[in-house]
Amino acid sequence: MPLVGRDKEIKRILSAIRGPKESALAVVGRRGTGKSALLSEIPAISDYRTVFFAAAPAESDWQLSGLTSLLNGLDDPVLHRIADRFDQDTTGALTLLSLSDQLLSGLHQRSSARTVVVIDDADQLDRSSQTVIGFLARRLAGTDVVMFVGAREDHPESPFTGLPTLHLPALSFGDTVRMLEGLPTKRTMTAAAHAVAAATDGNALAAVKIYVRQMERHVGARDALPVPLTATISSFDSQFASAVAPLSPAARRVLDLVALSFRSNISTIENLQCDAWTGLDELLAAGLVKQSGPHLGIGDQLLRGYIYGAMTPGLRTAGHRALAEAAVGTDPSAITWHISFLAPDHQTPNRLLRQAIGLIRSGQLSFAVECIERALAINRWESAETAARLTRLAELLFNRGELVYARRYLEWAQGLTQNSVLILRLTGLSYKIQFVQGTAVRSSMVERLVKEFGHHDPAYSAGLLAVAALYYAERWELADAARLLRHGSAFRGSASAQSRAIADYANLLVECISGDGTNLGRRDQQTGSAARVEGLLVRGRALTYAEHYGNAREAFAMLQSSSGPDHAIWREAAALMAVDNEIRAGNVGTAVRLIDDLELCEPDMRHHRGTRHLLRVWRAYSLGDDAQARAHAAEAQRCLQSGNHIAATAQLAACQGQFALLRGDLTESIAQLSRAAEIGMGLVNPSLLRCEADLVEVLVRLGRHHEASQAFMRLGNRSEGLRSPWLLMVVARSRAMLADGEQALLFFSKALEDRNGNRLERGRTLMCYAERLRAFGRLRDAREALLRAKVMFDEAGADAWTQRVDALLLDGRAETAVPQDNPWMLLLADHERSLATMVARGMRNKEIAATLYVSVRTVEVRLTAIYRKLGVESRAQLTALAAGKGSPALEPYVLPVL
Repeated sequence: MPLVGRDKEIKRILSAIRGPKESALAVVGRRGTGKSALLSEIPAISDYRTVFFAAAPAESDWQLSGLTSLLNGLDDPVLHRIADRFDQDTTGALTLLSLSDQLLSGLHQRSSARTVVVIDDADQLDRSSQTVIGFLARRLAGTDVVMFVGAREDHPESPFTGLPTLHLPALSFGDTVRMLEGLPTKRTMTAAAHAVAAATDGNALAAVKIYVRQMERHVGARDALPVPLTATISSFDSQFASAVAPLSPAARRVLDLVALSFRSNISTIENLQCDAWTGLDELLAAGLVKQSGPHLGIGDQLLRGYIYGAMTPGLRTAGHRALAEAAVGTDPSAITWHISFLAPDHQTPNRLLRQAIGLIRSGQLSFAVECIERALAINRWESAETAARLTRLAELLFNRGELVYARRYLEWAQGLTQNSVLILRLTGLSYKIQFVQGTAVRSSMVERLVKEFGHHDPAYSAGLLAVAALYYAERWELADAARLLRHGSAFRGSASAQSRAIADYANLLVECISGDGTNLGRRDQQTGSAARVEGLLVRGRALTYAEHYGNAREAFAMLQSSSGPDHAIWREAAALMAVDNEIRAGNVGTAVRLIDDLELCEPDMRHHRGTRHLLRVWRAYSLGDDAQARAHAAEAQRCLQSGNHIAATAQLAACQGQFALLRGDLTESIAQLSRAAEIGMGLVNPSLLRCEADLVEVLVRLGRHHEASQAFMRLGNRSEGLRSPWLLMVVARSRAMLADGEQALLFFSKALEDRNGNRLERGRTLMCYAERLRAFGRLRDAREALLRAKVMFDEAGADAWTQRVDALLLDGRAETAVPQDNPWMLLLADHERSLATMVARGMRNKEIAATLYVSVRTVEVRLTAIYRKLGVESRAQLTALAAGKGSPALEPYVLPVL
């Protein structure tokens, strides 16, 4: 199984292996963090001979047993002779210090190439071996040895103290889930993986053990998860046993009682045990329990599982009964929990579900999940009330962004009910989850659901159709969005004010995506600051498409500052849309920072996965990291194919095509941009995909002027009537690139007169202008234009574009022209001398045409004029003349064959 979540650690290890200097690295990770798995991966990723061995705790009392294992693995004759002399020493003349010195000398004498030594659990070796290995690890310079020593703890008195140290953190929640779902089990259950990840707090070993056990025991989706999660793991059991062994009887009794519930009331414990505070103080001092207001709980759920598993069934039952009786008057909500383990009736599951609703609203998700799973475990009656409460729970969890649990409980509710209203709500919620995750949902499925069940709950149907219209509009599937809005108008009389507002904003979004922002200002005045979060999100998105980037930025900032727990889905969508707003505004640096913030606070892509992948690709390209960009692009491609997201697929191709053009990879660029443009022809507004101007540029650079003219005509025709400053800029730039002679420079000047604030596009126009100036021999003006472009890119934070300008500035072609030694070259105009210089450099006509943004025919005509002026007949004669090596021949002029 590949390592998950250890990319940074792998990079650190590889840098040590491949570095120019010999070094040692201590890898420290507590039990279960995956230290051994990481170290065992080194032989597979190392480019050199690697010696790996793990400490045997049974040999820890044998002097130098660990060192002997290491030398056997190295299998070097010099080192073996030194070890033999030490073994044969009966007088004790050879001390550990002398042995260490001789082994270090032996390492210097080795004839082998670089060797990587990996020692797992080095802190479990015998002490003498640790001393010698620690001595060697700090003196590896000149030995061509790289050493990694693994340890569970970083003790100050350890022989490995002072070595550079790599501390392994616990796995993140998302990495733990991905690791569990990648295990080769007979089946997987995402909800179980999430529950295990939450309970194990990033401990990889415990997570794997518990999850595998649950998958072996529970074989159906209708199996409730056990509460609490327990597993017998010998290494952890011994650790927990040693932690609770010193506790007094009073503290142990309190600990047993607290383990029976996720949360216990202190007053309830006091009613049961007169010396409760004595035991409680001991537990708090030891860090085994945590106090939050009037409640207690065991923070480490692995410890709770151990305490719970160590209790006999009879002791648990007695504890639940005592706590249920003592909770009367102190913690009524706990009574139902404890009764569920004693003698539950048909109302007990529903009481637990009601309690879970309150817990979710107060933000106590883990406790709520335990209550729900306990209710499902004893739910023998499967009443309609149970289905209704599960539906409500699923909707609450969805609003808070907990999509996995929301899907689990809605699917469970679907198996319990035949009620038409609940079927409508549950199926609609399933569609909403898919909307948020970026999964493809056919609009006909939504229409069929509303047609069959919509009359049972017209208000819900109106809201579902409005939300679905937003989904299809954001995917640029405007026909589907418009059709759903028309369908929703039949339910408008029954719709809530919120649903009507969402429908209105969905219609506004469709208009703005189509390029019509005339209603945007009036709609702002109608809603004002009283708009709900959903409307605020869509308003911000509409402002982005209308290119009112500042107003959109304010709308997204207002939504992201919303603290309501029910706004989690909308807040994450706002964060992603804020990034796209900055990208479209040309603020590359700001967009990169926003993406970095997203990766730090929410690296696990539970929502909008396709968009997150696209942003990662764009960020890597913008920073000039092509290797990382290609890796992210492969992930994005897989994600988008599974979601059938045509618009996002086109966006990915447009992004790859633009940056391939920047790199000068015209073959890759034309392939990607042609693909994007083909999809983009189905869109009314060419400013959505923003690939057609790039397509014109790459066609011009390839010398395919006829195709470039056709692409420009399509862009111009589709841009008519659209009030887009961005379109005005790129259309003007494309027109200038297609023009010839002095007219091109005039068009470039006009294109640069428009100062619409998009510094990235203005910088690109300046860069193209500089190349055209250079082609006409105006090298000083070209350099000035490049410097202005660099300022634009620097202000935008566009590192990749800045690097390109720097490369052009270093190019000799952008420097001041060198006076010609041959007086014949003075007969030529500046642009003709530039063309003659290109010929002298050995450039073919096609290459010259691509450099000058002209057709091959234009190059041929200009060369013919140069030949006539200079009286030369061939490229060879022109090359010699341009290099100052001769004078033109006086033979009659003959038209050259090119």
